[in-house]
Amino acid sequence: MGIEEFPAIESFQKLPKKLIVKGGDSALNQNQDAQLMGLVINNLGQPVRDLVVHLVVFDEKEIPVIHVSTQPDPGCLDQGNMASFKFTLEKFGRVIKNYYLYANWKYDDSKWNG
Repeated sequence: MGIEEFPAIESFQKLPKKLIVKGGDSALNQNQDAQLMGLVINNLGQPVRDLVVHLVVFDEKEIPVIHVSTQPDPGCLDQGNMASFKFTLEKFGRVIKNYYLYANWKYDDSKWNG
């Protein structure tokens, strides 16, 4: 089955030219630890390295209460590749609803022959 048969699938050309960070639904494990998993998509047009994903959690008054970071797997991405990440907030006791995700990276110029 070819990609033409799935017109609802978005191509990378339609995505914004940036590093895209998307989180999924939060869940609680048996220890009442909140977990949030997500993806990082490299659509910058250049390979990147030293990826770090940051999570900022806000309370009901929009005040930041938690800021944590993690390294996604893999930590280096060529154009169009994806990495996954997972945050676990120990003893948080509720699902993560109001949050902001962002990433830091460096351009990977190790393969550049300029």
